[in-house]
Amino acid sequence: MKYSYIVAISGASGTIYGLKTVEYLSRYGDVEVIVSNDAIKVSEYECLSKESLMQILKKYSKKVYSADEIEAPPSSTSYLAKVRGVVISPCSLRTLASIAHGLADNLITRTAVNALRLRKRLVLVIRETPLGVAEIKNMLSVAEYGGVILPASPGFYNNPQSLLDVIDFIVGKTLDALDIDHSLYRRWNPPPDKGSSRNLCHHIYGL
Repeated sequence: MKYSYIVAISGASGTIYGLKTVEYLSRYGDVEVIVSNDAIKVSEYECLSKESLMQILKKYSKKVYSADEIEAPPSSTSYLAKVRGVVISPCSLRTLASIAHGLADNLITRTAVNALRLRKRLVLVIRETPLGVAEIKNMLSVAEYGGVILPASPGFYNNPQSLLDVIDFIVGKTLDALDIDHSLYRRWNPPPDKGSSRNLCHHIYGL
């Protein structure tokens, strides 16, 4: 059975998380993408031009929507019924706040609210930091509604050797939250002799 997923990219830093999530998810099913205007602005600063961003997204997805297309298919729960999961990566704090308060003011937030209504898996990859009380309360609200709060906080027990390893760790955690089996990162399994392997700190300090 081929599953269907929706990935939204909002206007927080970390466009690459959304891009790699779309790329990897396309191996497991059909992917539709929603992109906000702010996400495009952020991408042009830290990642890709609008043209290159859309080129890559269209390569790995079935359809790309603008967040302004409030009438697009994902805005309806009847359409979302066939979707296995919704991911917002990266998820801005404004997007988080809208979802926490049920404000379906664009296609991204409307799709997220629909996912919660249907008890679909909703994963919010929060990248911004530090977090204030308001943001923490909003995350608690979404978690209580059934969403998965997944901060983009990489671990280092997988001994990353490149920036892509760090990115893949977060994307891998996102796939975990969608119950997708993968091998994007090495899972926690410390060696019997912990001091025998060269890890990131050894490289940094030249040990």
